[in-house]
Amino acid sequence: MSYGKQVVWCPKSPKRHKRFGTPAHVMQDWEVDETGEFLRVIDDSVQTDHGPHLDNIWTCMVCGADAVKKDPAAK
Repeated sequence: MSYGKQVVWCPKSPKRHKRFGTPAHVMQDWEVDETGEFLRVIDDSVQTDHGPHLDNIWTCMVCGADAVKKDPAAK
């Protein structure tokens, strides 16, 4: 998912720190035994169920600061 404009920024260096870590929900295919017990991952990225969401925590990948968020609907 892309918001098409900046929705987060790093409070420590907003001009230079432009990469963030945040959860996304990805579907995987697994090999399991007859009881459903996990054995191994067959395909680690079948599809993305939910991409990044502003309600999640966004962390600057450069310095580790929590991102400051802006409502994408705001002008």
